[in-house]
Amino acid sequence: MKLARNSAARTAGAMLATVALTFGLAACGSEVSGTAMQVQPDVSKLDVGNYLTQPRILGNAKNDKQARSRESQRLGDYVALPYEADPSYVEDVWFIRPHIVLNRKTLGNLVINDTFDEVAKDLVAGWVNSWSTGGPPEAKRRTMNIAVMMFPDANTAKAVGPALEHDDFTYNRDNEPVAINKHAGSTAHWRPGISSIGSWTVHDRYVIFIKVVDDTSEPDLPALVSHVERMLDVQIPLLDKFEPTPAAELARVPLDPSGLLGRTLPSNPTAPFRPEPDGVYTGRGVLTLFQDGSPETLPLLQRNEIDLISFGDAVVFRSRTAKGAEALWQEWQPSKDLSPNRKLIDPPSGINANVECFTEYLGTGADQKPAGSLCVLQVGRYVVQARSMQPQDLLQRTSAQYALLTTG
Repeated sequence: MKLARNSAARTAGAMLATVALTFGLAACGSEVSGTAMQVQPDVSKLDVGNYLTQPRILGNAKNDKQARSRESQRLGDYVALPYEADPSYVEDVWFIRPHIVLNRKTLGNLVINDTFDEVAKDLVAGWVNSWSTGGPPEAKRRTMNIAVMMFPDANTAKAVGPALEHDDFTYNRDNEPVAINKHAGSTAHWRPGISSIGSWTVHDRYVIFIKVVDDTSEPDLPALVSHVERMLDVQIPLLDKFEPTPAAELARVPLDPSGLLGRTLPSNPTAPFRPEPDGVYTGRGVLTLFQDGSPETLPLLQRNEIDLISFGDAVVFRSRTAKGAEALWQEWQPSKDLSPNRKLIDPPSGINANVECFTEYLGTGADQKPAGSLCVLQVGRYVVQARSMQPQDLLQRTSAQYALLTTG
């Protein structure tokens, strides 16, 4: 089990399991429709507090930002994770920061020039990932940052990419141009004596930005170029598989084509668990929402046929089969691997399904304090993880999520 990637995670220790980077799905248009289980519990016997228990119909995007954010989530499933190019990248260093790129703000200090929003004014959608080689706090690291930005067409991207590189390049007078010969449409620069490189690559309607910072060795330009080229080797084929929403349909892109998000507890808008809007993922995008995400989980979820994950106030993992969901539950069943700082608590009453809950504590002895609680539930094809700082609230959330998946 891993700590959740959300604003409370570092201070409160709310828990969630690691999830996979891809589930071997076809394009999003081929998603299987989400359906309720046929358990039909008596909701009146469940303590659901004030939580929603009836499915919602989310429909299409209501405004430009919502449409572009949803398209960015779709794109995120096709933005490479650094360890796909180099297994030495083991730690997600973007943590709780938003991954959706709609303007320069999300990219933070990765892009230091102040012309981004003007040059990239036609940006449709974008996504950023950042991983490092990890280690203890004092360790030196190499960090790979990759952002993919999608524009309306190839001609727009062809104009934007070189313009962004030019402004990035001229920001410091000591920068020098660098050739990325392996991939056409690439321009790059570095500052001699500084072990980092920045590159911009145009591929069809996409602009791919890569920045490598290597504190593990002396500045080595050929090595830095190699890191960029290997990342592009992985990223470019992925973009060829992505199917953007047609421009005429983007303004009303479906928010929940599978129906699963409508059966997931919605986030509290005043206290969301993560910086991204609620949504569904079919691949890599989902991994970026978790602390300590690891590619080691991919074979586990593939074995158990997970084909869709929905994020809201709970996380719902959908398997193609009930057998797959039950096997995943058995892998994550809290009582099977209960660390000393975790104590089982009674699960919600009235749930006719596999469910276990625990509270995690920080500190030792008399100084031990609760840091959050988690329930893991399996019903039919679904495995659920719900968390809260308060055990009673957690039990209500879990009961409500159970109702959402089994009624209506």
